[in-house]
Amino acid sequence: MLGKLFVVATHGADDPNRATLAFLAAKAAKENSYDVELFLMNDAVLLTREGVGLAPFPELLEILQILEVPILICKPYAEARGMTEEDLVEGAEMSGMYDLAEKAVESSVLSI
Repeated sequence: MLGKLFVVATHGADDPNRATLAFLAAKAAKENSYDVELFLMNDAVLLTREGVGLAPFPELLEILQILEVPILICKPYAEARGMTEEDLVEGAEMSGMYDLAEKAVESSVLSI
């Protein structure tokens, strides 16, 4: 592995272009042998709700799942939007600010 990249996304359907960039950055990093994790907060958490239809997220999520990219969902933001673990797509898991801080310290960070 070349290094660690921690991608933090804050946008969802409110700004599909920025949301797409976060998923594409994680995909590209993984395909280029980087250790990468994706952390979603704010409206980005909604993109991992099972059955989300915002294109191209179903395809990007499937690729990230195949590539085994960890997808961390900020639990307070998810809960504020009525989401639970059962709402998440396979491979996504709830996380929190302590994890965000720890992973940011040990990685290069790309915030989109």
